[in-house]
Amino acid sequence: MRISELRISGSGLIVDGVDLEVSGGETVGLVGESGSGKSLTARAAAGLLPKGLRATGSVMLDGRELLGARERVWRSVRGTRVSLLMQDPFAMLNPLRTAGAHVAESLRGRQDRAEVLRRLAEVGIDDPAVAGRHPFQLSGGMRQRVALAAALAADPELLIADEPTTALDATTQHEILMLIKGVQRARGMGVLLITHDLRVAFELCDRVAVMYAGRVVEQGPPAEMGKAPAHPYTAGLLAAVPTAGRRLHRLVGIRGSVPAAAEVSATCAFAARCDQATPECAHARPPLRELRPDRLTACLHEVRPRISVEEGPRDRRRVTDDAVLRVTGLRKTYGAHVALGGVSLHVNRGETVGVVGGSGSGKTTLARCVLGLVRPDAGTIELADPVRPRHRLVQCVFQDPSTSLNPALTVGATLAEAAAQGPEEGRLTVAELLELVGLPASYAGRRPAGLSGGERQRVAIARALSVRPALLICDEPVASLDVSVQAHVLELLREVGTSMVFVTHDLAVVRQMADRLVVLSRGEVVESGGTAEVLDAPAHGYTRSLLASVPATP
Repeated sequence: MRISELRISGSGLIVDGVDLEVSGGETVGLVGESGSGKSLTARAAAGLLPKGLRATGSVMLDGRELLGARERVWRSVRGTRVSLLMQDPFAMLNPLRTAGAHVAESLRGRQDRAEVLRRLAEVGIDDPAVAGRHPFQLSGGMRQRVALAAALAADPELLIADEPTTALDATTQHEILMLIKGVQRARGMGVLLITHDLRVAFELCDRVAVMYAGRVVEQGPPAEMGKAPAHPYTAGLLAAVPTAGRRLHRLVGIRGSVPAAAEVSATCAFAARCDQATPECAHARPPLRELRPDRLTACLHEVRPRISVEEGPRDRRRVTDDAVLRVTGLRKTYGAHVALGGVSLHVNRGETVGVVGGSGSGKTTLARCVLGLVRPDAGTIELADPVRPRHRLVQCVFQDPSTSLNPALTVGATLAEAAAQGPEEGRLTVAELLELVGLPASYAGRRPAGLSGGERQRVAIARALSVRPALLICDEPVASLDVSVQAHVLELLREVGTSMVFVTHDLAVVRQMADRLVVLSRGEVVESGGTAEVLDAPAHGYTRSLLASVPATP
């Protein structure tokens, strides 16, 4: 497929002149922050733009122009020659249909059970009983496998995978990506991978295109780009990527946020956030020029080398030996499923304890028990001050702040309401809470819909801190954030000084956050100890398998 001069507009310009090509047997990654136009570019290539948006330019498949074609033409291509794999399999799978029915529908005339089972086996589902199960009866990783089997059943020439592993744990993510790679090699299929995870893109792709504010600003082989990025935006993204190999003294994100394409159509789109910008950057739009074959950049200058942020002291928090939380022998079952099988851990004052493991390991059940949202079947949970109300002792920062903030309330009203639940002595004002999380006081008048994902998460953190809790439970707080925003939020959490239980499936993130680590598998603690000790010399096979699944840091 060849995409040329693609422009997408609605009430304003969103994608501004994208050129991209994917050949058979090649994997091309499309990376960039939210708002860059990655997903809309993919949807335009599949003829699935939302209503109200219009695309111009060219989308060619084997010499055939698709952009502007009638829907019947797209239907003859979509799902057969071009397939789409989405981030959330629930968006692709009908909850009323079985896994086998989804695959059979894509086979179109080859709907015998043996062929359905063969297609499921191709994506690692060897149990024939899975074909008769509905999506709600499957794990997240299994649902994504079924969605992949359905997307591949018609033997497409191009698979467009839009954030296909974002919501999955590291082991399942690795398995899904290797499945895609294996099928691609066997069939000679092209893959367009859209992701905000640079580690995934740089490990899996043959070429990577970096999008910013609706345009491609750099393109090339990932090995070259990782060593010497040719655009400051790429360099900034790479500098923000955490690593599981060592703890960085400081996590550095790019200041500011992505502008609308319409606002920067005549200038360098990155100039306002770039430390290397000169007056000429604001007066003309730099073209995407060729440095050498297959190596393109839209920067007028030579990019400075990436600065390595060396390992340093933990941070400024003071850790003491008195426990803020002590969990002993915690058990929780759901029918025959053992979610927690006797888990014990403690968190000292000023300490961050990371809890890691794959899906179904019991991480979230443990967090919900400590928060009082789930009643355990057995065991004890001791908090530092049993007389103080639990909501003043323990607060939580969830993965998706858009579902935990009331959309009808302004930021100021949300924070004022939360602060009123805390102690009167030393109560922080709304302006002080916003300053604490690095937001201006003017944000008090905004509603969540008017904030970026990172800004909403900062507000969620401010709300959690408003009651001055002794313990903060962070349940995948950066899993849905872009790498640059993630760096800002993690650095903020490292600075607040509150004791934390940090729940995550990302070992690179937990390396930057935790003093000690607890590894859960099937509801049991299989390994624990100092973070560096566990990650540098894992003693348990499950921990070693988690580490082996972490994509290499570019």
